Amino acid sequence: MLRKLFFRFSQDIEKVMADKLTQVLKATKVEVIDTSGGCGSMYRLEIESPEFQGKSKVKQHQMVVEALKNELAGAHGYSIKTNIPK
Repeated sequence: MLRKLFFRFSQDIEKVMADKLTQVLKATKVEVIDTSGGCGSMYRLEIESPEFQGKSKVKQHQMVVEALKNELAGAHGYSIKTNIPK
């Protein structure tokens, strides 16, 4: 039962993060994957956004972290991959 609850929480937070990235960064592609096995402590984030145009990778990653500061506060770690739409 507890594992089911963690899995549902993980799915919910993944959707919240994806929706927020789509809104805040006008992302055209977003992938949020819980890489912790369902407990929500590690995430892989892949975001494609025109907002990244002309910005360094460091700045792009800062934009992602700023957009998700509340959602990532409890995470132990995350990896970010950003791209500009072609």
